[in-house]
This record gives sequence, C-alpha cells and structure tokens, in this order.
Amino acid sequence: MKNVLKGVGILLGIFIGILVFNTLRIGGGGDKIESADLKPVHIQQAVDRLSDGLKIPTISQMNSGEIDYTHFVSFNAFLRREYPNVFTRLDVHTINTHSLLFKWSGQDETKLPILLMAHMDVVPIDQQSLDQWTHPPFDGTTDSTTVWGRGAMDDKGSLFAIMESVSHLIETGFTPKQTIYIAFGHDEEIGGTQGAKFSADYFKSKGITFDFVLDEGGGISKELGMGLDKQVAFVAVSEKGYVTLELVAKGAGGHSSMPGKETTIGILATAISKLQANPLPAQLDGPIKHMLNAMAPEMGFIPRMVMANQWIFGGLLDGILSENPSGNAMVRTTTAPTIISAGVKDNVIPAQAKAMVNFRIIPGDTPESVIQMVRDIIDDERIEVRQPEGGFGREPAPVSDPNSDQFNFLSYKIQEVFPGTVVVPGVSPGGTDTKHFVDLSPNIFRFSPIETQEGDLKRIHGIDERISISAFEKGIQFYIHLIESLGKDQKL
Repeated sequence: MKNVLKGVGILLGIFIGILVFNTLRIGGGGDKIESADLKPVHIQQAVDRLSDGLKIPTISQMNSGEIDYTHFVSFNAFLRREYPNVFTRLDVHTINTHSLLFKWSGQDETKLPILLMAHMDVVPIDQQSLDQWTHPPFDGTTDSTTVWGRGAMDDKGSLFAIMESVSHLIETGFTPKQTIYIAFGHDEEIGGTQGAKFSADYFKSKGITFDFVLDEGGGISKELGMGLDKQVAFVAVSEKGYVTLELVAKGAGGHSSMPGKETTIGILATAISKLQANPLPAQLDGPIKHMLNAMAPEMGFIPRMVMANQWIFGGLLDGILSENPSGNAMVRTTTAPTIISAGVKDNVIPAQAKAMVNFRIIPGDTPESVIQMVRDIIDDERIEVRQPEGGFGREPAPVSDPNSDQFNFLSYKIQEVFPGTVVVPGVSPGGTDTKHFVDLSPNIFRFSPIETQEGDLKRIHGIDERISISAFEKGIQFYIHLIESLGKDQKL
C-alpha cells in the first residue's frame, strides 16, 4: 500500500510540476514599450467635420431599392470639400458610383503597399426607439466631451480619423515610405457586394496585393472581462462565417378544438429548445488559443495556470467563457433563432410552422458542418433543416498569423499610442468588408483605434451611438503614427 501511495504521490507531483512549469513558462506581463511622441492635431476642426458628416444619413437598407443614394452623393461631395489637399495630393478613383479608393504613392515602390479601410454607410434607426435617444441620431450633436450620432463608432469615426491623419501629414509635407491605399465602401452594412467587392476586383485586375490590410473591428476597451483589469486592444485575425437555416415542421393541421398530442408549432418549439440547450462545441484551438495565450501573462497565477494548461482545463475555460454573450461568441459557432412564423387564425392549427435560425461560424466549422450538427441535435424527421431560398453561407475568414512581422508591427504601434494596453488577437463575431480581400493579403487585421467608455459597445447599431472627443483625437494620432512608422526599422 505504501508503494501505491508513493507512486500516486510521485504522479501527483509530476502533474503539479507540469502545471506550474507551463504557467511559469508564459511569464507574467510583457516587455515595456515606450510611448510614442504623439503629434498635436486640430481637434476642434476634426470634431466639426465628423459632426457634419454624421448629419448626412448614408443609410444602407437590406432592400437596395429603398436606399436613398443622394445622401451618398452628398457625403462624397462633403469629403471632397472638407479635405481638398487629400483629393489633390492622392490619386482618387470612384468605385461603382459611391465608394472611394485613394492611392498615396510611397518612396519605396519595391515594398508591398498597405491598405486602410473604413465604410461610409450606417444602419437604419428603429423608429420606435427615437424617443429614447438623448440627441436625434442624425443631428451630429457635440458637447464638451462627446460627438453623438448614428455612425460615430460604426464606422465614420474611423473614416474621419483616417482622413484627418492623411490631411495632417500632407500639410507637413510628408510622403510615406510605403505606398498606402485607402478604401471607403458604401454598403458594408449589407454585405459590401456593391462597394468593397468592386474595389477588391479593381485591385485584382491590376495585380495589386498588400503587405497588410487594416479595417474596422475590435476597439480598445476594459469590457473584455476574463479577469483582466487592463485596457485591451482586440485585433481580429479572422472573422466568423455566416449561415441562416430554416426549420420547417409539417403536419395535418386542423381545428383547434380537436388538437393532436403535438402540433407543428409544438414540434418546432421543441426543435428550437434542443438547439438552445445544446450549443455547438467550443473551438479552443487556432485563433482562440492565440487570444488566450495573449491574455494569460496579464492574469494572476491561478487564472494563468488555467490558460497555460488548456489540455486539462479546456472544459473549465469553455464554461467560464460561455457565461456571457461576448465570451460565448469568441469560442463557438453561435445559435440565434431570429424569426418564427406559423398560423393564420386563432382557431386553426397550422399545417406548417417555420423558424429562421442564424449561425455565426467559428474557424474550424463550416456551413456544411453546421447543417449536419443541427440535424443531429434536433434528431426529428418531422423537422426539415434547409437553407432558405436565396440564402447563402459564408465560410469563416482565413486566419492571419498573429506571430507575423505585420501583426507585431501593428501591436507595437497600438502599445506606443495606447500605453499599458494589452493587444489580444481573436475572431470578429461580425462581418466586415475584408471578406472581399482575403485573396489580396495573408495579413488582414480588423481593429478600430478607438477607446470606448463603459456601455459604448452596446450603443453600436443601438441607441445613443457616440464617440468621445478624446478617443477620436487618439484615433487620429494613431493613424498618423502608424503611417509615419511604415518602412522604418522596428524592434519586433
């Protein structure tokens, strides 16, 4: 018995030793990076321009026939009027009537260019929510600290920050070392098929590829959670795929006075309940593993041990991350019933009931694998699982390497402008215009250099969208610093 206990003790010691070794191996905290010497900017002029730009309701509607394109014409004219030096100094192309493409030629034509992106369109306003807005969504209201309005964060804040940075640098006589392209799409909110896709096709026709692409995405926030009390810059190295499935239950129907044991609505409700009770499996490899590894050094010893030993604590991590919607969306293909329809009269049992369920697909899953998993979970021959007519599926975006020189360059620039910020790679739960550029660079990053305040993330696409003036100013300074740093020798 002594030998058995001794053996168990040795094995336990080895097990604990492995846990501790893995924990110590990833260390605690990263190298200190010196802060950048940020350039002063004409912030009041920049705020006035952003405010006026928010007053132009460049709204994308799912039904393209309902889009008022006169507002996009006005917005383009506004940019030309407010930034004459940018439109004079850079080569400018109008893409498919409303999108814009700029080329700022660099000193070294042997280097691949970079591409900066943003979009000029915004989502519609729920008319029933208008009375809940502090300021009308298209008034571009400003006060001493904040600019209010639809598009302030998504994505006119970034668009104007790019334009302000380029205009500022032109005024100083600056020429970039590396050629810079800038693409502003006009329909990102409805898929980018008429804007970004046409720009991507233009680049493909010219044989132009990029060192890296930087578009909207994760911002800078303390709302990531996960036990981090530091500010986090979330840089998405991939984005989720997309598929909507239609669940159809069919039955005999009949009079409501003589219902059977189950109705089509009940059968459908059971199927939906099964999907919600059985979330699709978490994916803790690939970009999610990179995310957890980046966060681990900034945590206390115990949570760092959990992060460093995912081989044993994977289930625990899944449970922790799945506790809140943002964490859950990071690690798995999400399931969201969004539309349900059945019945025509209160005393008629419908012969058919339908539901739409939207899935945002994590790298590692595919539209086809999601369909099969859904069928397996529902496990009911009375439920047809299909893609709706005219529906589409989109694969998750390829994963850009967070260990590449390009990612490290971007990470350093972020930390130089936002000292003390932890840069975390991950997966964007929503789609961006970069989906059309995946063939043009292996290094596609989705990051908005905007510091958010508590509750700001919920305002995107929601009520009281806004951006703080200080965050807007730092965003401009970030793009200035990024552009000035191109082509310079970096400590990576």
